Amino acid sequence: MRAKVEIVFRRKVRAIWLDHGMALAAQGLSWKGAKPALVEPVAAENPGAETIRKVLEHLRRIWFEPPDSCTALRSAALTLFRANDSPATRALLNWGMVIAAYPFVGSVGETIGRLIRLQKEIHREDVQRRLREQYGDRDFVSRITRYTVSSFLDWGIIAETSQKGVYIAGQQARPVGTELVAWLAEAVLISRDKTQMPFSQLCNHPALFPIALGALNPSVLQSNAHLRVERQSLNQEYVSLDAGPRSDLNLPTR
Repeated sequence: MRAKVEIVFRRKVRAIWLDHGMALAAQGLSWKGAKPALVEPVAAENPGAETIRKVLEHLRRIWFEPPDSCTALRSAALTLFRANDSPATRALLNWGMVIAAYPFVGSVGETIGRLIRLQKEIHREDVQRRLREQYGDRDFVSRITRYTVSSFLDWGIIAETSQKGVYIAGQQARPVGTELVAWLAEAVLISRDKTQMPFSQLCNHPALFPIALGALNPSVLQSNAHLRVERQSLNQEYVSLDAGPRSDLNLPTR
């Protein structure tokens, strides 16, 4: 069991707010400059001041002032966005930045991805139970998991069935170009706090369930200067992330 709960979503975060934040950050705006433009759409759906503050904090951490481990990742993401701002690219970049800046969200994504491989339908209580097994059996874990699942529903990566609390896989984003795939590989390594992972495991990682990758060759990662691919056995290649500054991923539990 993990000793502490990592930095988490404390409110639902809508895709439209993430898209807006990414676009403003791509214009070169600082958080101070972008915040007024984000307050209005968030406040329109959230009357409570505390809820607005928490949602804005999530947007700030993802697209404006990410942890040190994600600074280069964010810079590359904004470059990719400026080159191609298609809906699929926005969905992929939002996913990568969210799971890197919020590893707990990555854990929820990984859990759902594993369940999708095992069964057609995903039950929210199964997701919550598996997260409690990792982080502790307490109401706090169940509550923040609900916020994350609610966000996933808004993003369209899962869909609710006619039965409340039961979900199926939603739409997948398909990367356009190897640069996006290589960027996403770095995001997964950061999210999962790994400096190395077998290529076969990385490209099939359950945290990538919202992404349609298809068959991949290690050469697709060559465009990312932060990654190295090395053969360590006759049939196993590993992807390594160059060491860099890492932020503290632990938060108070309330």
